[in-house]
Amino acid sequence: MTVDTGAKSGPAVLQESRRSVLVRRVASSLRGARPALLGYLACKVMGIAWLAMKSAGSDKPLSTSLGYVWDAQWYLGIAQNGYGHADLVPGYGGGPAGRWQDLAFFPLYPGVVRAFGEILPMGAVGTALLITCVSSFVAAWGIHALGTALHGERVGLLLVLLWGLLPQAFIQSMAYPEAMFTALSAWALYALVTRRLIPASLLAVAAGLTRPLGIAVVAAVVVTAVLASPRGRRTLAAVLIAPLGLLGYVVWVGWCMGRPTGYFDVQRDWNTRVDFGQSVVQAVNRVAAGHVSAVEQVSVLIVIAGLVLLWTLLSSRPPAAVVVFTLVLVAMAVGVSGFVQIKPRFLLPGFTLLLPAATALAKARPASLAVTLVALAGVSLTYGAYFVTSGYTP
Repeated sequence: MTVDTGAKSGPAVLQESRRSVLVRRVASSLRGARPALLGYLACKVMGIAWLAMKSAGSDKPLSTSLGYVWDAQWYLGIAQNGYGHADLVPGYGGGPAGRWQDLAFFPLYPGVVRAFGEILPMGAVGTALLITCVSSFVAAWGIHALGTALHGERVGLLLVLLWGLLPQAFIQSMAYPEAMFTALSAWALYALVTRRLIPASLLAVAAGLTRPLGIAVVAAVVVTAVLASPRGRRTLAAVLIAPLGLLGYVVWVGWCMGRPTGYFDVQRDWNTRVDFGQSVVQAVNRVAAGHVSAVEQVSVLIVIAGLVLLWTLLSSRPPAAVVVFTLVLVAMAVGVSGFVQIKPRFLLPGFTLLLPAATALAKARPASLAVTLVALAGVSLTYGAYFVTSGYTP
């Protein structure tokens, strides 16, 4: 007769040990990130409070300003109705892609909104804003982890604060997928710099299902894997897994539309094409000539600042993963056609551009640091409130 003593087998003990190690690592990371997350919370509360005050004096309530405007309408429509309903939006559905024009918007964010909308009693808009809020804090946590891994705790903290005080930081609170994409990108880069190829490749799959910019994460994973030494099965697996989200969505769009070029037909409907920065040059010329809106002026300045920061970042010789991710993201933001007013949104996930500034501020005197952060907060609040309440209508 066998007596069960309740002892666990070797594999079970090993699995439980790994799980406890993971829990301890997560708890330790959260404790280390607490000052950064509290600082980011202050930035977010300040920004939303300012937007609420400004929205009270406009004809748009805050929930509309953040949750049901511009592209947010498309994401909410997909979350509520699924794809293939562009003809429900006035003025859309008549191009070559027809009712499939909404396939230009990637599925992970509206899919998560739809899934949680079935559980949470707060409607599609409320659910979308909640998911954005949670995603933004996960992003801040990941940004802190990466900054700390590269340059220490102080740089990690300042990197989060700078990201939270960007002029376009208000997008971190809107029903857009940028916060979710930034979270996936930050943790993928952290996984790469800490030599965790498989987790990074899985995060790249999710990023590729969130935004077309997911190609920047995919490229970072593939290049890092190829440069890894020694190479083995994990390297090959990472290279094969990372593009699956992005490529899978492109193939699925082609299947929905009944032709392999379906995804590119949808992009043509939205006048999205590679123009090698022509639209940015034209915007710069308009600003130089005068007679443009304040939003367009600030957008051009943000793009130019992004290019300067890119040069500064490359000069500091960061890890290959950071270089590839940032280069591809900036190239897509600047080199693809579109209104210059939306390009700061595409640069928002490029928090790596802020690494040189965070490193420099980490060496600054407390008074200089405080003045810098207060000035950035003033610019961020003023521009965000103007853009959201009255500054730009696509």
